[in-house]
Amino acid sequence: MALREPRPAPYRIRPAGPFDLDEIARIELESFPVPWKREFFASELAEPHRYIRVLARDDGGEPRVGGYLFAVSLYDEFHINKIATDLRLRNQGYGRRLLEDALARAGAMGSSAITLEVRISNDGARQFYRSYGFSEAYRRRSYYQDGEDALVLILPLERSG
Repeated sequence: MALREPRPAPYRIRPAGPFDLDEIARIELESFPVPWKREFFASELAEPHRYIRVLARDDGGEPRVGGYLFAVSLYDEFHINKIATDLRLRNQGYGRRLLEDALARAGAMGSSAITLEVRISNDGARQFYRSYGFSEAYRRRSYYQDGEDALVLILPLERSG
């Protein structure tokens, strides 16, 4: 019996570009009750100290962009502003790939911690981040435009040297 070659993953992580904005905006609209506008994502692409990645496929399959991560590095903190995957790709490990890519980047930069906000009602996301060791640092009252509170999560990183 011949061993079966593993199928290559159709998505790879690469830097986002202006040509990805329509797909990013579509995923955002499907994923969040109060989505960022396309223009805001466009402005983020031009800002310094940003780490912006997409899950992309080049084989003509759909969706062409399967997810994205927008983060910023300030001082010794790495802050994740947005992370989402296409609804059709949820629970297949793609969100984990994006987060693990960000964790590697933050570690390589010597960041002391990774932070992010999550809706208090988003139990799935809270559980996802807990599985990586994030802990709830504090609550931001009425953080979101619709009035919902956010939890600020933090993951301290070991610094070498």
